[in-house]
Amino acid sequence: MLDRIDQKIVSTLIDDGRASAETVADRVGLSPTPTRRRVRRLEETGVIAGYRADIDPDKCGLELAIYVFIKLQSRDRDSIAKFESRILALPEIQRCDLITGAHDYILTVRLPGMKDYNRYLRDILAELPGVFGIETSVVIGQVKNTPHLPLGD
Repeated sequence: MLDRIDQKIVSTLIDDGRASAETVADRVGLSPTPTRRRVRRLEETGVIAGYRADIDPDKCGLELAIYVFIKLQSRDRDSIAKFESRILALPEIQRCDLITGAHDYILTVRLPGMKDYNRYLRDILAELPGVFGIETSVVIGQVKNTPHLPLGD
């Protein structure tokens, strides 16, 4: 569990992952040395899993965002392992979550356009091991996209 200062540190680094220790310290009300120690501990314990650039997919030519719902024919360990192993090798898939309900997985896919998705659906997704059903939802607009976590005040 994170205390209030750790929560503030995490929130500050979510806002600006390149913030200096001095900037973070100023925002959380500590001096830089204990702030550095806390950040290091948060990194070592995996609370802070890494630092990344926030890239705009549209500006990279990946204007089409799609949610793909996958149902597997069988949910035995071998089928799941083969499917997940193949998913990990596909760069167009930004995210893959194992879910409950009518489907087994939801994929977030980014591609340049609908023609590209048509090809991807036929040549890649339909050929994934163990796939029984595929449903697609196209994102037509984004309402909210924030990395923030509900950590408290």
